[in-house]
Amino acid sequence: MATTIFRRDHLLRRILNPGTTATDYLGRLTTSTLDSSGRALVAIDWPGAVANTLGQLVDIPATRIVYRCTVAGTSAAGDPTAPGVGNTVVSGTTTWLQLTSAGT
Repeated sequence: MATTIFRRDHLLRRILNPGTTATDYLGRLTTSTLDSSGRALVAIDWPGAVANTLGQLVDIPATRIVYRCTVAGTSAAGDPTAPGVGNTVVSGTTTWLQLTSAGT
């Protein structure tokens, strides 16, 4: 089974070098699942064609856009087309709400 890599903290700030040597935006060490204050990390890499749960956060590594699942279902294999912050896009049978703009 693939390892889940979390890419964002609770405020959706990017985690640098996610995994065993991860740091937050200020260079503070994090674990693979917790930030430097012990809060859970969120936003996994885009999972591709898998079942998604309501409220799940995903990060598209190529664009750095974060989406929240608003209608659970199975996503398509490819990245969704960015609809713009605050708008939704359907990927497979999953509906995603775009939370951040590209590059953030």
